Amino acid sequence: MENSTHTDSIVQNLKRINLISGKGGVGRTTLAATLAKASAKEGKLTLLAELEDDSGWDSSLARYFGRKHFQVEPHEIEKNLHAVCLSATVGQEKFLTSFLKLSSITQLVLGNQGVKWFLDGAPAFKEMGYFYHLLQQLKNSKYERIILDLPATGHLIGLVRLPNVLLKMMPIGPIAEKLKEGQSYFYDKTQTAAWVVTLPQALPVSEAIELNDSLQKEQVPVGGYVLNRAPFNPFTEEEETILESMSAKSKTHKLMIDLERIRRLREAEKRLSDSGQVWVAPETDNPFDEEGFGFRVQKFNP
Repeated sequence: MENSTHTDSIVQNLKRINLISGKGGVGRTTLAATLAKASAKEGKLTLLAELEDDSGWDSSLARYFGRKHFQVEPHEIEKNLHAVCLSATVGQEKFLTSFLKLSSITQLVLGNQGVKWFLDGAPAFKEMGYFYHLLQQLKNSKYERIILDLPATGHLIGLVRLPNVLLKMMPIGPIAEKLKEGQSYFYDKTQTAAWVVTLPQALPVSEAIELNDSLQKEQVPVGGYVLNRAPFNPFTEEEETILESMSAKSKTHKLMIDLERIRRLREAEKRLSDSGQVWVAPETDNPFDEEGFGFRVQKFNP
């Protein structure tokens, strides 16, 4: 597959740091996996990351690669593709060790149950663990692209808001320095983009626009919306009107359903394009198994 034929593909527009977010059920994790594979196929050394899940269930992202979970340190899963599970605990340990200097002291501190209960109850301490573990990956200059699959919109807002919230409480000191370092990545539009995944349906589109607005307020660069599972539409609006009239007369049920899905797609494209760039991911039975699917996520041109 020649990359030169895919200049309008989202893959060519990925930044070094890509934050994939969206409500549950919109295909966010599948998109993250397919983009990571496409990026690696381009020859870019890519890191695919996710947040550790406390539920005990297998990782849905890792399952795409024949694994139950990713490790808490980066490891190769395919050619040019590494993976990591960001752990709050690992991040907390790394963060405390960075200014306590000795890992033995850190283990002593975190090993004290009373201290652990206190820290677990402290505002944003868990998020700080995720943040710092992620920061370690961002500082690893060997990765040309990092793709982070975030399990819920709240995690993305929490991560990007964390530096500003804590810096108000602790404007100076070692914690402040780490937070400012994280800010230098998150708010740099030359390095970072958030991608908001949604579906061509009214409610998911409204939720995606709300998330986009929140990210804009936090000054996080947004690469655009990804309109997932978009049905193929070969018709102009005028042709749709004629077909709708024909289907109403003939009562062709399947045609009426297809036209309704196309109408919802067109409405979604219009609503989303009013507030940002839109990328369209075509509907397919299994995008992860489709060779080069990431290159088929194309820019929508109104």
